[in-house]
Amino acid sequence: MPHSTVSRTATTPPDSRAQERQRQFRRVMGELAAGVTVLTTASSAGPIGMTTSAVTSLSLDPLLVLACLANHSGTLALIREHGAFAVNILGAGMDHTSRVFAEKPLMERFAGVPHHYRDTVPVLDGAVASLTCTVHATHPGGDHTILIGAVSTSSQGSGEPLLRHRGTYRRLV
Repeated sequence: MPHSTVSRTATTPPDSRAQERQRQFRRVMGELAAGVTVLTTASSAGPIGMTTSAVTSLSLDPLLVLACLANHSGTLALIREHGAFAVNILGAGMDHTSRVFAEKPLMERFAGVPHHYRDTVPVLDGAVASLTCTVHATHPGGDHTILIGAVSTSSQGSGEPLLRHRGTYRRLV
């Protein structure tokens, strides 16, 4: 190892090292293309939702899906309160919808977004597929909570999914 590298590492504050490890982790995980979803639920104030790509199938018997949400997420708190949620798999061309549910204030995200209700939760019109779920379990996962949903219904439309890779929206070719 060159001396200058050792010197920089030895004088780098622990916070900087941890932040650099986190940045590197995000870059590495960004290599894993992921489908883009919007998790939605109902609340007394109206429909609520958020964009996430940390969603995957968990079990076929029983039918379970897994999603990871930041511990401080307002959507997570409302999903827990309502006890049910929908996983909306966005289609190619739904980049704008993804941004709305990622960037707008929580209570403004559904403004102008076509949706309907199934099993007490809002489902986005135009999604290539959707699942409605009841909360099966939650588990701590560092700065995130692992949300496990028992699938109540599933619906599949048509079209290609919207993907995220290296921080950019992508489409299947």
